[in-house]
Amino acid sequence: MNPSNAIMGDATGIDLPQATPDENSLNEEKNMARYSKTKEFKRIRNWCQERIRFYQTFLPDGQPVIGSYDTAKMGQNWIIANTIITEFNSLMNAYDTAYEIVEEETKNG
Repeated sequence: MNPSNAIMGDATGIDLPQATPDENSLNEEKNMARYSKTKEFKRIRNWCQERIRFYQTFLPDGQPVIGSYDTAKMGQNWIIANTIITEFNSLMNAYDTAYEIVEEETKNG
């Protein structure tokens, strides 16, 4: 019995959910992993990292994070800046994760 069909409390501590990627999703992960090692993606990664550094220093309206102006406006812009940073990180993490999945599949298989 595994956690996906066990009665609550029936699963033992060693039962872990297993994800088995289908062939299409694995091919997509392989393509992403391959692309993540190209010069083009390294340029995209560097650009994203530069934009993240910008938004860690400046708000979307160009004002420095450390400054004295309307705190309500600053709070709204801070939320926007953090959202942008999160999206850039998510993009890069998707490709890093694809590479890790392919590496794991190669080891196991």
